[in-house]
Order: sequence, then C-alpha cells, then structure tokens
Amino acid sequence: MKKQFSLSRLFHHDKLMMAVSLVLAFVIWSLVVYGPSNLEEREITGVPVSITLNDYASQTLNLRIIEGGNATATVRVSGTRSAISKLTAQDISVTADTGNVINPGTYVLQLRTVSSGDYTIKNVVGDNGTNDTVTITCDVWREQAFPVEVEMPGLTVTDAEKFRFGTPSVSGAAITEGQVTVAGPKTDISRIARVVATIPDEASIAETAVFTADLQAVDQSGKGIESVSFLQAEDAKVSITVPVMVYRKVSLTPTLKNVPASYKGKADLVTITPSEVELWGVPSELEEYVASIQQQLVIDFDTLSPNTLSKEIKLEPAEGVRPLNGSETVKLTVNLKGVVSKTTEVLLEADSLTVTNCPAGFKVELAQVKLPSVLFCGNEADLNKLDLTKVRLTVDMAEKAAVGKQTVLARLSVLGADGVWVNYGTAAGIEVLVTVTATE
Repeated sequence: MKKQFSLSRLFHHDKLMMAVSLVLAFVIWSLVVYGPSNLEEREITGVPVSITLNDYASQTLNLRIIEGGNATATVRVSGTRSAISKLTAQDISVTADTGNVINPGTYVLQLRTVSSGDYTIKNVVGDNGTNDTVTITCDVWREQAFPVEVEMPGLTVTDAEKFRFGTPSVSGAAITEGQVTVAGPKTDISRIARVVATIPDEASIAETAVFTADLQAVDQSGKGIESVSFLQAEDAKVSITVPVMVYRKVSLTPTLKNVPASYKGKADLVTITPSEVELWGVPSELEEYVASIQQQLVIDFDTLSPNTLSKEIKLEPAEGVRPLNGSETVKLTVNLKGVVSKTTEVLLEADSLTVTNCPAGFKVELAQVKLPSVLFCGNEADLNKLDLTKVRLTVDMAEKAAVGKQTVLARLSVLGADGVWVNYGTAAGIEVLVTVTATE
C-alpha cells in the first residue's frame, strides 16, 4: 500500500532538516557578505602611472621625461567584496595629462583613472601623497660624440728602464675613431667635461695586453654623470689595448742622389744633426718607423739650389712609436760653399744627343734647336766659365720607339763641368722634342 505524503512527517525528518538548514545558512551568509547592499572600500597602492608625451613634445621638440617617468599612485576603490577583493595594481589604469608639456621643465600633471570593472573609483593620490597629481621633469634629448680618455691606475710595466706604456687604443661597437656617442638630457650632456674608460685591473706587464674598461662621463670636478648612456654600449664597457714599448737607439744615415762627379765620395758632403735618435716603440712597429725616417733623409741634387742646401725633418710620434723627447728635429746640411744658380737658354747641336735603350730598327734625332730655360747650379767660379756648347743630352728610349715626333725627358750634363748640376725641380729631367724614324 502506497504511503500518503505527510508534511508533518517531512518536518520531523532530522537528517533532511539538517541539510536544508545548512543550505539556507550558506545562502543567507552569501547574501550578507556578497550582496549588492554590502559595499566595501579598498586602497590599492603601487599603481603604475602611464605618462606619454604628446607628439609635438616627443617628436618635434625631442623632449623626454628625465624624472618622474616611473611614478605610481594610490587608488581607493569601492564595490562589493567579490568585485574588489582580487583587484591588483595592474588591474587599475591611471594616466597623466601631458597636454601642457611643450617645453623643457618641471610639470605637475593631473591624474586620471576610469573603472574597468564592477567597482567605483573613489579617489586617486599621486606621488606627493596628498592630491591627484604627479610631478615630472622634461628635457631635450641630445646625442654628442666625445673622445675617450683611458685611465689605468692599476697597471705598471715589469721594468721601467726597459719598457714604457704606449698610447692605449679603445675599441668596441660603441667606438668610432676613438670617440663614443653619449645620449642624455641636454642639461647633463652640457656638463660633460670628458669621457673616461677606466681599466679596473691591477697588473704588471712586459708586452702588449688587452683589458676591459668601464666608460663614465664626468664633469669638471671629476664627478660621474649617471643620467647619460653610451650608444651601442649598454653595459658601458669597451676594450682597451695597452701597448708596451721598448727602447731603441737608431743611427741616421743620409742618402745622396744624382751627385755631380766632383762631389762623389766626398766624406763630409752632408752633415746630419743629430746623428742618432732614441726611440720608444712597439717592436712590431719600430722597423717600419725607422725605415720611414731613412726615406726622408735624402739629398737629391735634382732639387738642390742655393736656397735648399739645408732642410729640417721633424720626427713625429706615430702609432706605436715615439721619439724619446716626444718629438725630434733632424737637420741635413750640404757642406758646399759659394753655391749660386743661373737660368739660361741652351742652343742644341745635332750631335749633343745620346740615346740609350733604343730598340733595334729605330733612329732618334733631336727635333728642336734650343732649350729655352735651364737652371744650372754650382760653384760661382764654375758657372762663370760654363761652356754651353758642351751641353749633352741623354734620353732613355726604352718602350718609347713610336715612329714620329714625341716629347721625352732628357738628362743634361756639361763636359768639363763636373761640379755643375741641373735643377729639374720635381721632374725627372727636361722635356725635349725628338723624332723617331724606322730604319728597317
């Protein structure tokens, strides 16, 4: 027989009533805690403030925020516990109004924030802790190149009598021709007195070595300027090559070219002062430097005149090498007295031409009868008795045997005048016109 439903029996069912009581209690508690009539307030700190300069300031004026760009705010929100309990600083959007930023300077900016959820913004407090503003400072952003000076307080050479430091060289992606580009606010860039690369290592060395150095911009007092950075050197480090130089004494020997017959073998024809120079240099660079010195110690009679009987050569420091005293002047003196010069016209005879290296099957003859201007130099007595009918020309026709008239360079000599020479200037001879004919 089917039991009849009884409400009384249901209410007296202990286990069922216990379950219903628990459900009702949870519902009531939820309504009390999370119900729409139960609003709470919460303060959220460390909310990042988004500060973006307008296009005119950032692009046209090249302004940047140099202080206050990382400002944060404190925001008070209101809402149900369920709506605000899980809010974080990253969930709140706070911006600063930069519309009035149009010049370098310090600005107080109004903060703005809008709710992005089921809650209400009660207020926002900026970095001063009292009102809804933040303060920023803007300046024009500049980039400027500076030479890099090397400091190496901890380095020494193993033997100061044998070794010396050469000029250190700086290298790295940030370095162009010894300079580094510094970026930062115009105000701070203008304070830079120099940029130094300091080697922090302590070492005693006897040969060239490479170290890592730290870049820093400093002002006139030597204080570091931390607000600037180095382009392409975000870690502010560069590589420094420190050369170690050795001592060398070099004997100087002049080279004589195109010496007239009378002076060949003359022991004291040229005096060189000093006859020796002392150098400090990197071994790999010394030989080339010495060779370059010797190449300059040349007396060429083709360019010698009464006004050029002496010349001075200044030996400057080069990469990896320097004279003992920083620089040295070497003087070359041709020991000839009474040297004068004379410019004159020379008439040419057909038999005055001597041809060397003339290819077989060709004949070379003079095609002009005079040289309009020849500069003769020598002792005054020798020039006064110079017999111009004894002038001889010598031309080298190697690889020049083209049929017809052509201009070639000729060397001049005067029979019986071994102490006289011709000044050709920078040319290798005097231009003369010849005629080339084929004999076969």
